[in-house]
Amino acid sequence: MNFSILNEEFANGVVHLEARLLNYQMRRLSSFSRQTFGVRNAGPWRSIISHSLHQFHENDLFTSAAAMSYFGLMALFPALLLMLALSNRITAATELLSHAVDVYPGSGRFLRETIRSMSSVGTGAIITCLIVTLWAGSWVFAVIERALNRIWQTTARAFWHGRALTIGMIGIVGTLLAFSVLLTSVVLRLREMASRLSPRQVAQYPLLLSAGSVFWQGVFAIASFLITVTLFVVVYRFMPKAAVTLRDTLPGAIIGGLLWEAAKYVFAWSLNYFHYDQIYGSVGAVVAVLTWSYVSSLILLFGAQLTAVFHREHPHYPSPIAVPIPQ
Repeated sequence: MNFSILNEEFANGVVHLEARLLNYQMRRLSSFSRQTFGVRNAGPWRSIISHSLHQFHENDLFTSAAAMSYFGLMALFPALLLMLALSNRITAATELLSHAVDVYPGSGRFLRETIRSMSSVGTGAIITCLIVTLWAGSWVFAVIERALNRIWQTTARAFWHGRALTIGMIGIVGTLLAFSVLLTSVVLRLREMASRLSPRQVAQYPLLLSAGSVFWQGVFAIASFLITVTLFVVVYRFMPKAAVTLRDTLPGAIIGGLLWEAAKYVFAWSLNYFHYDQIYGSVGAVVAVLTWSYVSSLILLFGAQLTAVFHREHPHYPSPIAVPIPQ
């Protein structure tokens, strides 16, 4: 009789403990709201997206993206020539040049052949390339700064302050590109080491054996995504003249990074069906480069617009007006 009572009490205790654990887990899951990830806007997601698209049009960001792609094209070839000149003296610059070309899906062959045809450049041409790269590159970020200030409804910086910021952003982009080269080299080294493993060592990692090249393609994709998100975070955090925190930038940067990675594969696939060379002739490859620059600019600015809309609380609904209570 005593054993049956003890068993019943034990069973009741277990049920009570399971109920408390379930309640705790439900409370933990409910605490992970959109505010946890830096989204202050409590409106419906459909309303947030539609408002972002509306504001994107109202802020004339299509024109800003076109200006960014124009100045980006102006800076592209001088920058590639500078990297080519460096590659003759520094081995790592060759990998830097390869990564810069790979940013443009479907146009790598054209860019490589164009740069090789201009490989014999003198010191004067290199100095000119440096000046044009800094001038056009600074204008790319100047356009971004003005666009983000419109998005956040703030005033522009002083002229020299803005120019210093744009030059600094060129340096940051170069640093991120160099870091991507280093990261890729590390991943390639790990893949090479994995290929040298003995059958007994490989048997200890069945997932790696079954995944094969797919695993390493996933690693490269994740690394590319993280670098893209980092660039977007830096732009969204420092370019606008507004109080934007790192946490505010993350949702828009992650969505922008996902859109950019997806657009890269879609654009490369579309080149098989949309033949620029048959429409534009010898300048078709340049048009393809310009089109991808425009698409990339649109994605970057849309992520910035999302960041601003996420930051605001109920952009559609004004704050309730306090009604005085009659005495």
